[in-house]
Amino acid sequence: MINTAIENALPDNSCTISDVRSMVEHHYPNLLGSVYACMAVFGAMALKGRTKPLSLIFETASGYGKTATLQMVFPTPESGLKKFVYRSDKFTPKAFVSHAASVSTEDLSGIDLLPKLENKVLVTKELAPILRGREEELKENFSTLISVLDGKGFTSDSGMRGQRGYDKPLLFNWIGATTPLPASTHRLMAQLGTRLLFFEVPAVEPTEDELLAYAERNDAGTAEIECQDVVNRFLSEFFERHPIGSLAPDDLPISDERLRSLVRWAMLLVHGRAEVKFEKEPSSEWKPVAAGQAEGPFKVILYFKDLARGHALIHGRTEVTDPDVAFIAEVALSSLPGHLRPIVRELRRSGTADVPTCARLCQVSRTTVRKYFEEMAILGIAALSKGSPQSNEADSLAISDSYGWLRP
Repeated sequence: MINTAIENALPDNSCTISDVRSMVEHHYPNLLGSVYACMAVFGAMALKGRTKPLSLIFETASGYGKTATLQMVFPTPESGLKKFVYRSDKFTPKAFVSHAASVSTEDLSGIDLLPKLENKVLVTKELAPILRGREEELKENFSTLISVLDGKGFTSDSGMRGQRGYDKPLLFNWIGATTPLPASTHRLMAQLGTRLLFFEVPAVEPTEDELLAYAERNDAGTAEIECQDVVNRFLSEFFERHPIGSLAPDDLPISDERLRSLVRWAMLLVHGRAEVKFEKEPSSEWKPVAAGQAEGPFKVILYFKDLARGHALIHGRTEVTDPDVAFIAEVALSSLPGHLRPIVRELRRSGTADVPTCARLCQVSRTTVRKYFEEMAILGIAALSKGSPQSNEADSLAISDSYGWLRP
């Protein structure tokens, strides 16, 4: 077990999670949960026996802090964090193993991205080149990512270079950022299989007075520097205490009750992001009619266990506790397709959901929300009650019995 006395008796000059919390809350109060999520991915690197890379993608509209969160883990020259981070602001999956014709055969291995990532966290500010584009490009990108994120290395063949790659386990973790993804991207990921988890950065709309106060300040640069410094220092000291791969999972036990919660969230996620199939009606409207087979939950359960333990570790805990499970719940909800996410959150908050409320939450028309409701019913997450046009009743949803544990 982790020595609790050591955890609770750090040197006086050590940087603690309380120091991180104080600094981030001072400058970016809405980003504290996102910073903890980012640090949890680093914390999971200390676990022994991991077999699959963790990927956590921060998603929100432009200007709400996803890049600010990632910048806190950009290595500063004095922190020593560089040995644990590989920063690549923008890349394509072809960079993992190159077949570039313009590079000599003997130099190709020097430009391959994959071996440079071993035992590090890849940090990518902009994922648009990977998660957006034409369908054929996206299919190629996801097929490569699926292989790389299985953690068993990656080999590929081309007419120019033959087979190149790495036929051995190569573990790393990955954090990145993107603006909200369209439903078409989620459908494609569902078809091909996905290894990506997401974390929704809160898009908290500031008031006019808050914006005025922000405009009057001149410390934006100071805020970035101070938060980057404290997070860098914390993570550097963390890895001094807990080197990569040094802690057995049993060192951070998960109770049966909390493990059941992780399993439930994994089941919700895999069923919630199953592909929904559509058919065109005589009116030329597309109607959801069936759900494809959901992905197996086994990988997601492993991801959730590693993330929960990483979250516990960065908080100095010796076991997974309720706040760590709450963090996993947020990851599960954030990893659902974006158009269904607000509806599931409303169901979790109220137990039921109606068309007017969800039209407002999803920022779409009531006609569109009714289709979302049909998707939710097809996926088995909620039971749909059709309203009566004669009595002016709107359609409504209630959590299905299979997910009764979601009820408030």
